[in-house]
Amino acid sequence: MNAPIGNNKSEPSTRQSLWNYILTAVVSAAVGAGTTWLITSQRSKSEFHPLPLSPPATAFNATPDVSGLSADDAAVVLGNFAYDHQRWSEAIRQYEQAIASGIDTADVRTDLGNALRFSGQPDKALEQYTIAQRMNPQHENSLFNQISLFTEILHEPTRAIPLCQEFIRRFPTSDKLPVVQQQLARIRNAGDSNPLPDTQNRAKLSEWLKEQQERKP
Repeated sequence: MNAPIGNNKSEPSTRQSLWNYILTAVVSAAVGAGTTWLITSQRSKSEFHPLPLSPPATAFNATPDVSGLSADDAAVVLGNFAYDHQRWSEAIRQYEQAIASGIDTADVRTDLGNALRFSGQPDKALEQYTIAQRMNPQHENSLFNQISLFTEILHEPTRAIPLCQEFIRRFPTSDKLPVVQQQLARIRNAGDSNPLPDTQNRAKLSEWLKEQQERKP
């Protein structure tokens, strides 16, 4: 005689925990992708356009003619060009040259930080964002980028909480405000729910799926 199968009273909470884990993962991925796009496309408004544009067919790919520019302006133009083409090493070199030549602004520091971030140097990126904030506390992008760096790259979300609060206070009309509010809510919700470490969640998910497979007739 088969023994009766008892009801597993912990199953609803297990399912809820797993559902929360899956939902959090999906939301996190979506927010992370959106934030990355915001940062990649946000290059500062410091772009220098003293020369006529090339013909439309070659404007995007042709290296800008900087022969008539000073060394510092030329470095910014070439840095921006490399940034737009996601040539991060070259962008870093040109922005560092611009800073060394005298164009040391919050915009250039933030663009340099972004290039460092996307070349896999998050600690150096944070350093540049921090310098940009010291230079200009009203510089929106450098503060926003610090938030996303802590939440999406360095995985230190608690360090992002005061930055989120500061962003909301300083920039109440920013178009990035909804993203920051969502990031803050996500950090707080994760803390309140006291989620299991990722490896444990994956193990529980695997175990639950196996149980469901075994129960099929």
